[in-house]
Amino acid sequence: MFLTDVFKNFFSFIFNFKISDIRQAWRASIVCIVCLYVNHKWLKGEYPGWVLVTAIVCLQSNFGATLKRAKQRVLGTVLGCALAFLLTFLFPDNVTISVILLLISLLLAIYNSVYNNNSYTYTVFFFTFGLIALISALFHNGAEFAILRIEDVALGALIGTLASFLLWPDFAKKTFKDDLLQVVSELENLFQFIINWSAGEIKEDKVYIQKVLSATNNQNARIKISEIYHELGKKNYPLKEYEDFILSQERIHFSLLNIYNSLRINSYEKRKESLPFVYEQLNSIQNYFRICVARLPLSKEKAVVLMGTVDELNLLENLEKEAIKNLYDHRGKTTSFDMIKYRALLIRLLQEVKSMNIEINKILEYYVQPRL
Repeated sequence: MFLTDVFKNFFSFIFNFKISDIRQAWRASIVCIVCLYVNHKWLKGEYPGWVLVTAIVCLQSNFGATLKRAKQRVLGTVLGCALAFLLTFLFPDNVTISVILLLISLLLAIYNSVYNNNSYTYTVFFFTFGLIALISALFHNGAEFAILRIEDVALGALIGTLASFLLWPDFAKKTFKDDLLQVVSELENLFQFIINWSAGEIKEDKVYIQKVLSATNNQNARIKISEIYHELGKKNYPLKEYEDFILSQERIHFSLLNIYNSLRINSYEKRKESLPFVYEQLNSIQNYFRICVARLPLSKEKAVVLMGTVDELNLLENLEKEAIKNLYDHRGKTTSFDMIKYRALLIRLLQEVKSMNIEINKILEYYVQPRL
């Protein structure tokens, strides 16, 4: 009975296609079988791993990401082969130069893959360039090798793309709503954590963790916009408007950190003097921020409902006026250097929230305006 339950749970898990990782695992397994079958049945090539590795590398978590990676892989391979041919033509049979080019290319490929996630084309380009240059110098069959590599990479990219589209497909647009909500939620948490820290309720390490979470979600949402573009192009979707909104979230993120870091590096006495003022103003700006982001539309239907009513617009205007009034009418040492510094930082934060509200209005206008 125990073994029966174990096997039952195991099989129910591995066939639970509601889990994205399970879907991706099945896609990858089928892709491996297809690549090996195609090579054995038709290609009969010396390097079946090229097709297989390319298909697996191109097979991303959603169709837009797969298209993006496939384009980058094919483009990098073609450009790398072309430049390698040019250099081997200029410096024929020069093994020393080829080895140096290979080492430099590998170094640049590793650097790009580690420090710049958006430059996969360059990573593939540098690696392919060095490899083809060396083989051309050593074995004098660089042209044949390069053509074979381009064919295998193109086939692998095609298989990976078809698998992403046909096998339990996930689309970037469908999950973008959750990404946007996560961006807003984590920034709201950062707001609250800094307020709680200024009140002495939490430690600095919690603010640091939240800072990383907020920045990571912003970056992931921007990457998702690029993936949606590969799926849809610019067709009836406000990609530019959403990207501008996410950028406004990043600016608010950095404005909050400027205030937090400025407080953190001050001595205890100076911090004690400034904290009540900063705490009060952050609460006021946070209230304004919350009402603004509540208007963020995630679909056309939602935008029609969210178009500003008179009461909502009056509430936004009143919260904005209250935040500005609190900044300038605060009682205390309003002429001290620290108070002037924090007031300037808080004014900058308020301006970024106002800019964010403008970007939200642009998204609303995109959805409600008639399109051709």
